[in-house]
Amino acid sequence: MTENELNQLETWLDTPLFKGEAMRIDKLQGFLCAVISSPEIIPPGEWMPEALGEAPEYESLEQATKFMSLLMGFYNDVVNALQNDQPPRLILRPHSATDKRLDYQTWCEGYILGWALSAEEWLRPGNEPLKKLTFPILHLSGAFREEAQRRGEDYASDEENDSRVSRDCADMLPQAVAGIYNFWLSKKKAMPIARETGKVGRNELCPCGSGKKFKLCCAKDRTLH
Repeated sequence: MTENELNQLETWLDTPLFKGEAMRIDKLQGFLCAVISSPEIIPPGEWMPEALGEAPEYESLEQATKFMSLLMGFYNDVVNALQNDQPPRLILRPHSATDKRLDYQTWCEGYILGWALSAEEWLRPGNEPLKKLTFPILHLSGAFREEAQRRGEDYASDEENDSRVSRDCADMLPQAVAGIYNFWLSKKKAMPIARETGKVGRNELCPCGSGKKFKLCCAKDRTLH
C-alpha cells in the first residue's frame, strides 16, 4: 500500500462508523500478523468483528466497498511480507503527544488478540522454539508484568535491566514475527493429508461408479472419471 492509502485507512478506523470499536492501525497490523501466521485458516468472518467491532454503520455500499478495499489491501501487504520471508515493516505510534517513545505495547497487544483466535495451543509442551519466538511479544505487551502482579510478585526490581530487555525485544520483534509465521508454515508442510474416504482395495469396485474393479479402472491411470 502507498503511504497515502495507509493514511486513509488510519483515518477511516478513527471515524464514528465503527463506534470506537475499531483497532488503531498499529494494533491492527499486529493483530493481522498473528491471524495470517495462525496454524489454521482464520476467515474474515471471524477476525473482522474483532478488528472493527460487530456492526460498522456504513452510509452506503460504495462507502463500505471503498473501506474494505483499503482493509484487504493492508491485509495482503502483511501476507506478502510474511510469504516472502520478509520481517514486516512495523507500524508504530508514539505513546502520546507528550511521550514520543514508540508504543510497542499496543502493537503486541494486537498480536496477542489475533493469536487468541487460533484453536491451537501455541505454547504447549514441545513447542519450545515457538516459546522463544513469542517472548519479545509477551514481554513488550506487558503480559509478564501483569501475570506477576496478579500473583502478587515483583516482576522486575532492576529497572535498568528491564529497560535493556525491552530494547532487545524491540530489536528482535520483526524477526520474531517472521519466525512465528515460518514455524507454523513448516508444521503445515509436514502435516499428512487426511483422507476423506477410506482406502479402496485394488480388487474392490471403483468409486467412480463404472462397475469395474478399481485396479482395472481409475487405479490404472491414477485418475478419477
